[in-house]
Amino acid sequence: MTTKVHLACDGKSRPLAILVTPGQRHDSICARTLLERIRVPRTGLGRPRCRPAHVIADKAYS
Repeated sequence: MTTKVHLACDGKSRPLAILVTPGQRHDSICARTLLERIRVPRTGLGRPRCRPAHVIADKAYS
């Protein structure tokens, strides 16, 4: 049995969200779930941001 760790990071390599799935799960299936877990706290009042302005991803499979 294997596992995969999916990690969303900001531009300074700080983790924003993490998701652990079975090893046979394809990366593209988990992308939406991982992006929905992102919560960036605001300074001051207001709800945390959850929609990134830009998304950059690596190519998981050729």
